[in-house]
Parts: sequence; structure tokens; C-alpha cells
Amino acid sequence: MTRVTKPYNQGVSIVTLNRILIILGVLGLFVAGVLTSQHIWHLDIPCTTGGGCQTVAQHPTSYVWRIPVAYFGLAGYFLLTALAIIRGFTGQYYSKFLTLPSYIGSAFGMIASLYLQYISFTVIQAKCVWCISSALIMVLTFIFNTMLFGRMGSKESEIPPVSNPKVLIAGMAGILLASVGVAGFTIGRNQVGPKAELLDMTVAERLVPEPRSSRNQLGPDDAPVTLIEFADLCCPQCRSGLPKIHDLVSRYPGKIRVVYRHFPIYQLPGHEMTLRAVITSELAAQKGKFWQFADAFSAAEEAPKTPEGVDSIAQTVGVTAEEINKAIEDDNSIPSKNLTRDFEDASGLFGINSTPTFMIYIKGMPIKKMTFAQMMNEIEREEIQKFLRK
Repeated sequence: MTRVTKPYNQGVSIVTLNRILIILGVLGLFVAGVLTSQHIWHLDIPCTTGGGCQTVAQHPTSYVWRIPVAYFGLAGYFLLTALAIIRGFTGQYYSKFLTLPSYIGSAFGMIASLYLQYISFTVIQAKCVWCISSALIMVLTFIFNTMLFGRMGSKESEIPPVSNPKVLIAGMAGILLASVGVAGFTIGRNQVGPKAELLDMTVAERLVPEPRSSRNQLGPDDAPVTLIEFADLCCPQCRSGLPKIHDLVSRYPGKIRVVYRHFPIYQLPGHEMTLRAVITSELAAQKGKFWQFADAFSAAEEAPKTPEGVDSIAQTVGVTAEEINKAIEDDNSIPSKNLTRDFEDASGLFGINSTPTFMIYIKGMPIKKMTFAQMMNEIEREEIQKFLRK
């Protein structure tokens, strides 16, 4: 009688290893989907106390060529998950074409994730629980890919193909769309970020600086809806959101005005030039070119990190380095006074501690202090729309 011997099994089977990688890939897609949704829809995602996720998302190191790192993470998890599913559908666990890219990709992803966590904890000094989760998932993904790669020479049997490529492609596209969509819908319906805060009506008169010449405004004075933004010219979300502010004014001509006020967070890494940028913008405002400077400054791939970088943009609106240095040194200059006024109002009167922070003012209605995402949602409410449609 012939005895049948089973193939040698080195611990966890190669099929199980691959299934674990699929599960880790789907988890990574969801986490990266949440972080991607945060950037696409400007969501206040659930985070630790103190809003560390928002702080990390705004930092320059969270962008590569002005593209959020989260986008690259989503693409990476999609690729790793796709390779794992292809191996499962075709049974080609020993294919270098399908296994080696996973091993190398997960190694690169792990190094990048751990580096970003190092930056988050030591430079930004803020915790993003979603980023930490993504880093842990990527570490586990690398470990299991290493185990899988090490089994390529074993004698385990392969599974025959059970599906065709069209089904596989459709399935992966579905997983990708579901990850972003479910993440966005879940976070959008269950916001646990900072809530819109009502302000005391007695501060209304300080929202819009007087006289008209001392403020930077888009839209007419008699617009029924006033949107006040406290922003930092070096803040990534403020920079990326500026075109959307222009769009709002264009979409509701004569119905909405935007008043841009300064809250430079100069202590934050990557914001070292923000004070110089504010002074420069106010000098540009004296020439009627505030918005030209703000648009040019925000259009750059990243905020300038040197005085020369700011001065280079200043030249495009006719402001010289000599004018900037003189205004900075003179506490009584109009740019310095406007900066001091805005900063003191923001930190003292309105209790602002992050950018961008918005307030919507309509005569006779409560004033709310809110984030960019909350402001965009608020504008679409029927209570606000009735003023914009008049």
C-alpha cells in the first residue's frame, strides 16, 4: 500500500500568508482612504484630543510636489492589495513578477511610514492616530511579505486560476472606490472634530476691520453674507483653499464678501517665513495687489523657506526687499500695525488657535467659528442659501 506524504509545510501556509496580506491591504486602503478623504473633502476626521491629525495634515512634510502623501499611500496599498489578490486568483505564489514588487514596495512603504512618524513626533510634535495605524499596517505588511518572499523556493502546491482578469480588475476598482467612498461617508456623517462654536454677538463689530482701506476684501461692502477667514499664508490648507474662496465669490456675485485676516503661526516648522510673508502682503495691499500676492504665494509648490524666496514673489507685485525690511523693523508701519491687530483679535478676542478658521456673519444671525470643511457645508445650508439667492 502506497503512503501519500503531504508537502512539507513551513509553519503558516503560503496561501494563508497571502490571505493575511489581502486583509492588511484592505485595512490599509481604508485608513489611507480616510486620510485621502480628509484632503479631498477637507474633513475634520476623528482624532486624538488636540486635533493632531489636522496639524499633521497641514504640515509641509505631508505633501510631495504639492500632492498629499495620503494619495501616495492609497496608491501603494492599492498596488500591494492588487498583487496579493492576483496571486490568490491565479495561484502564482512563486512568481517573482508578483512577489518581488510586493516585497520591495512594502519595504519602501515601511521606511517612508516610519520616517513620517519620526517627523510627526519630533518635528511637528503632534500625533495622528490614522497615520500611526497606517505605519503599523505597513510594518506588518512588510513582515508578511518577507515571509512570503522567503517561501518562493518551497515545495508547496499552487492553486489553479479561479477567475479571469476582468473580474479581478473590477474587484480592485470596487475596493478602491469603496475605501475612499466609505471612509468619506463615514467620517462626513460622524464628525467628531472640533464643533462650530458660537461667538458672543458683542464681538461682531471687531470681525471686519475699519476703515475699508485697512482690510483685504473680496466682494462688495453691502454683500448680505460676510465670510471672515483667519489664515496663515504658509499653511498648506490655507494655500490650497484659496482658489475655492475665489470660486465662492465668483459663484455668488455681489452676494458674498470675504475678509482675509492674518493669524501667522510662526512657531510651527515650515512657517518660518510667515511673518515676512504677512508684512509683504500688506505692502502689496497698499499698492492694491494683496490678492495678486496671496495668489502667487499660494501657487508656489511649497511656501518659501528663505527671505529671498519671499522677496522673489514680492517682486512680481512691485514690492522690494528694502520696503519689506523697513516695514518689519518699524512697529508703527501700517503693515506691522495690521499684523498686530489681526493677531491680537484672533488669539485674544476670538480664541483662535489654528488655521484656517472661518466665521460667517449675517446681520441678525448668530456668528459661528468653524473649520474650512464646516464653512463649506454651512454655505450650502438653506438658511444661508436664501441670502445668496436673493
